[in-house]
Amino acid sequence: MKGPVQKTCEGCGHIFECGGYQCWCGKIGITEPQMDWIAARYKDCLCFLCLERIATGELGADLHSIGSKQGDGASQ
Repeated sequence: MKGPVQKTCEGCGHIFECGGYQCWCGKIGITEPQMDWIAARYKDCLCFLCLERIATGELGADLHSIGSKQGDGASQ
């Protein structure tokens, strides 16, 4: 198995190392709706900073309410 791969974040252009399956990014706590949001916008990995912004709601902030508030007009 080869080691980490150098990638460029599609969100911000930052260069980072991706470890592939079970990489550090799996420990950030991205929810399933957040993963869907990411997959709809990006084709490859995002850096730690961009994933942190998504996890905390700074990017895609309305994602924290999806699931618990479905049907209330939160998603448009």
